[in-house]
Amino acid sequence: MQRKSIWVALIVMVLIGAFVAGTAILVWRMAKKTVRQQILTPKEETVDLTAIVTQVRELQRMETALMHVVHVGRITQSYKLVPDALGGDEITFLAAGDVIAGIDLSQLQQKDVWRSADGTLNMRLPPPQILVSRVDNNESRVLVRKTGVLRRADVDLETRARQNAEKNIRAEALKKGILQVAQQSGEKKLGELLHTLGFQRVRFVNAPGPALQR
Repeated sequence: MQRKSIWVALIVMVLIGAFVAGTAILVWRMAKKTVRQQILTPKEETVDLTAIVTQVRELQRMETALMHVVHVGRITQSYKLVPDALGGDEITFLAAGDVIAGIDLSQLQQKDVWRSADGTLNMRLPPPQILVSRVDNNESRVLVRKTGVLRRADVDLETRARQNAEKNIRAEALKKGILQVAQQSGEKKLGELLHTLGFQRVRFVNAPGPALQR
């Protein structure tokens, strides 16, 4: 009985040893495969640029810069042979307004987005433009109105003063570089968006993209 028990114990030990050895070999193979996949095998990524263009275009008009401008203008009416005190009409108008600039992303085309050999995503944005310019009626007012004693005040003079003010507010914003600010801000916002989509390197360019293969 003792000899039989010894043989049974030996067989059990051999089976356990074989099971442990088999398990170890299996774990080793799995670990080796994992290391090969994670470290030794290059990761290949395919990005559909058409989808990227579609996503960006869906943003439509992106407002990226705002300027608040104050303008004071004067419009006068006079006659050569009549003194202004008798026949003149004059209005001095203070106008405050906002000018908003941005980029119309709906104009983005497939040819405006491409990838370099090093994986950098290149994008040529549409030029920035003034999207909105408006006079704030709550902050705008007539400062001075002078009308000659021998004439009626021109009822449309204030309207023309407001129109002139809006035009000059727009021109002042352009002079102060609102389009440059809109361009820089637009590139920053889009760069952050593209980084969230997985692009580590993004470059905004003005030059045309590479010629398409036919």
